[in-house]
Amino acid sequence: LLVTYYGVTVDAIDKVVADKEFSSCQTLTGPSSGEDFTDFDKLQFQIITKDGIEVNVAADRCGGDDSVAIVQAEKKELARFIMPDQETIANIPLLGSKYGQQAMPYFFAQDPDYCKLKQIVVDHLQHGYA
Repeated sequence: LLVTYYGVTVDAIDKVVADKEFSSCQTLTGPSSGEDFTDFDKLQFQIITKDGIEVNVAADRCGGDDSVAIVQAEKKELARFIMPDQETIANIPLLGSKYGQQAMPYFFAQDPDYCKLKQIVVDHLQHGYA
């Protein structure tokens, strides 16, 4: 989403600041494999681009299946976007029928974003632009 809506690319990043108080990394044993897996269950950081754009990202993987994006300026909320919206929720069974029920439903909820990102990557590889 940072790439899609804010033009954040590796070359555009000036600085990344981690919020160590919010972030949490755990090592858990997989129930079927018995192997240990280490991953973040909560993560928060700020990306500052060379153009001065500041984007804050926070994720809590144990907080439910929805995502919320809040746009702020000078600490005042300007807009709030919740995903998945009702149209996306209605599309999940259709995509499940089309692609099969083996995939997790959140992949279907994020299908438009994945398609757009894949198209940007293909365009870049074919034509050298994003």
